Amino acid sequence: MSTDLTLSTTGFHWNEDCRHFQGGLPCQHWRACPGCGHYDPMTYRVLIVMLKRLGDMLIASPLPTRIRDQHPGAHITWLVGAESAPIVEMIACVDRVLVWGPDTAQTVLAERYDEVLSFERDPAVAGLVPRISAEHRAGLAYGAPHNALYPIGEAARHFFAMNTWNDFRTHGNDKTWTELYFEVAGYPYTGEPYQLQVPEDARARVAAALAGTGGWICLNVGGSKPTKQWPVQRWIALGRRLLDDGHRLLVTGGPEDRHVCAQILSALDTGVGRVRHDHWSLAEFVAVPESCAVMVTGDSFGFHLALAHDLPVVVLFGPSNPAEVVPRHADTVTVLTSSLGCSPCAHQVTCGGVGGCMDTVTVTDVHTAITDHLATSTAPQEF
Repeated sequence: MSTDLTLSTTGFHWNEDCRHFQGGLPCQHWRACPGCGHYDPMTYRVLIVMLKRLGDMLIASPLPTRIRDQHPGAHITWLVGAESAPIVEMIACVDRVLVWGPDTAQTVLAERYDEVLSFERDPAVAGLVPRISAEHRAGLAYGAPHNALYPIGEAARHFFAMNTWNDFRTHGNDKTWTELYFEVAGYPYTGEPYQLQVPEDARARVAAALAGTGGWICLNVGGSKPTKQWPVQRWIALGRRLLDDGHRLLVTGGPEDRHVCAQILSALDTGVGRVRHDHWSLAEFVAVPESCAVMVTGDSFGFHLALAHDLPVVVLFGPSNPAEVVPRHADTVTVLTSSLGCSPCAHQVTCGGVGGCMDTVTVTDVHTAITDHLATSTAPQEF
């Protein structure tokens, strides 16, 4: 069979150090490497290891941008759990998201990095860190000589103590997790904001659902532990006051909070569209703060989402330590804490897990904080 098309690999080369090179597949620009104007060499390869908790992804979100500022040619890979991967995909300067599993474990072991930053306590994950080929490692690792978790480097000792002793978290620490991530990585923290790129399609769906209007007050009822949750009757009482003031309410929470959201909606819904509870996808929930004037939340993903949007937020603390999560530079945050002497306990559950510290945060204090935020907000309010 004859053909007029003659193909030859003679003299052909490819740029394996290019950011767009995939190996075995055409690059996104569909160009041969010789003479390509999109050639973007990677001069510094970084692996971030952090798998769990949506809020933690946002807390660490300023770090990739800081790395890229320090190393303009950096290529940043983030090894993450499946649940948190959608958030990491929205973080600026992350070039590749690897979802944790047996296959990706083998992938990172076959690769070489200039820097590995490990913030994961799971032995199965932290145990990989000493075996990854890297010029520099920092953070947490697992293994010999004591078959235990251990810090890598002097800067990681404070971070290790925070993850190991609750008393240190509650009484010996005055740094936020973001500061600690930067410290472990070896970069000075100067108040860099959270980085979050909201998907345009999700933004459009939320804007359409809320009729393109702003000014909603978001009541975010979620909390990863029962002891972190404000009593449902307090949410209902607060909602009634806000409705009496003429406001519109969005009731939000995670999948595990739907029964609480439904209970609040049932108690508050007047049938005229002033109270909503929508089953948002994660990407849509990320866009919700753009339609809000203020959020009320416990120590949860919602709080960090409000920070990412620079949305005024009233955050309620019981067992959690505000020093860990409230940025020093944040000027849109009102912190309300429990009056119990055992708070914060960093979830040592000295109460036996019964809770009660969140019960001491009053509806009046929360309502006053919301009113103060609205009075100083430059955003238009719709009633």
